[in-house]
Amino acid sequence: MKSNVAKYQIVKQYILEQIEKRIYQPHQLIESELELAEKLNVSRITVRKALEELVNEKVLSKKKGVGTFVNPLPKYLGFKPGIGFTSEAKNRGLTPSTNLLRLAKVAAEEDQAIDMQMHVGDPLWLVERIRYANNVAVSYELEYFDYHLVGELTEDICKQSIYEHLKEKGIEYEYVDQRISALLADKASAQHLNVPIGSPLIDIKNIAYLKNGKPFNLGFALYQTNSFHLMHTVYR
Repeated sequence: MKSNVAKYQIVKQYILEQIEKRIYQPHQLIESELELAEKLNVSRITVRKALEELVNEKVLSKKKGVGTFVNPLPKYLGFKPGIGFTSEAKNRGLTPSTNLLRLAKVAAEEDQAIDMQMHVGDPLWLVERIRYANNVAVSYELEYFDYHLVGELTEDICKQSIYEHLKEKGIEYEYVDQRISALLADKASAQHLNVPIGSPLIDIKNIAYLKNGKPFNLGFALYQTNSFHLMHTVYR
């Protein structure tokens, strides 16, 4: 069966996978157009189009007379409570994306009911996903949203920014309680974030509140620290 995927997209995905797997390292000179064309059995024009897109997306950079290099990721991707991954990544010139692992309506258990100020058994949306910046896994998230407050959620919404969707509905946070700790990656989290087992991770719990003091979002997130770390500004 003939693939509907454009050939240059296949080349582009190949390069991004090499970066994600750390086969291509920051500042590394990658293969020439001719070498990539021969390796992937495509034309040089196809390779050139893929490289041009990745240069425009600031994943790669070209040096005249030398070749194409992998751009380093920012030394940090800072997140402030409640702002959200998508908007913060865009603010830092990165391309956010999401792998949605699970979207389900569940009944609140005791711990969730306490945090969300609701009754045990009340309906919650459960959203489990991995967030990427420039195709590098940055965080694994497990979030709960008050079904009665936020209404329907779809897979398309959860693959983008849930907070931006809620803002369009007039639902915005007033403040966020945040707990930050550290732990070592187990097998599951290491697989999600593409890091070795035992790697240090930042563990964050968020509870986001409306103006009336009612929580609408309870979230748990693990952030990898190989390429990113969290920053906080502390005011007197």
